Amino acid sequence: MASADQQDTTRLSELRAKIDAIDESIHRLLMQRAMVIDELIQTKGIARSGAAFRPGREADMMRRLATRHTGHLPITAVEHLWREIISTFTALQAPFSVAVSAKHDVAAAVETARFTCGFSVPMQLLPDADSVVDLVGQSDALMGIVLLNEKSGAWWKQLGRATIVARLPFIAVDGRPANEPALVLSSPLADPVPFEVECYVVNGGGPDFVPGDGFEVLAQDVTDGQYSRLIAGPRGGNPAYTSLGESLDIRAIGGYAAPLRLDR
Repeated sequence: MASADQQDTTRLSELRAKIDAIDESIHRLLMQRAMVIDELIQTKGIARSGAAFRPGREADMMRRLATRHTGHLPITAVEHLWREIISTFTALQAPFSVAVSAKHDVAAAVETARFTCGFSVPMQLLPDADSVVDLVGQSDALMGIVLLNEKSGAWWKQLGRATIVARLPFIAVDGRPANEPALVLSSPLADPVPFEVECYVVNGGGPDFVPGDGFEVLAQDVTDGQYSRLIAGPRGGNPAYTSLGESLDIRAIGGYAAPLRLDR
């Protein structure tokens, strides 16, 4: 009859063998995914007609992931693994790099970029948000990330060809890593979908500016008494009300999928 120690050793060996089998299955599936990407490239080619990012599809994937997720493995760990996969396979189809403004907090900026894009995508650290906007507007092969807490003037006024396409973090959960609020910028998308949340630049309005129902002020700048705000709210909504009826300059500059809030 086997001793308790022998039984424990046998059981541990069985569990480790299961883990090895699961790891092998994961690796094989990733290789199969790469083969499908190769077929996809052959079918549609690699010619660009805009940026290859698909933030709407990524948001749908993250929501499905969160819906089916159970157990004590942190959902943010799964999110990071999935984003690494998405970014790597996107880069296989259409190579890109990420430009990050490091003016506010270098560590937070790098952490946000790496959590979102993984380590396979090259990263450029730029001195401020204006530099990110300028560079992203020049290339379809560049993603930009700007931390919302950056204090560098009304950088959003420079948005034009570069627009907002996503908001980070997408999965909001207490105590998560890479928790610094940020926006993702891109040149026009090759495969755009309607944004659930729309973003606007609002110039004017003074201190009594009132955003429309459901809208929030993401960032604000006052220079020489002139107000400029970056606001976001539901698609199709009225972006602004004012109590004094001032003339406002309002311009749409992209949007994003509504972030997912989890109470776990």
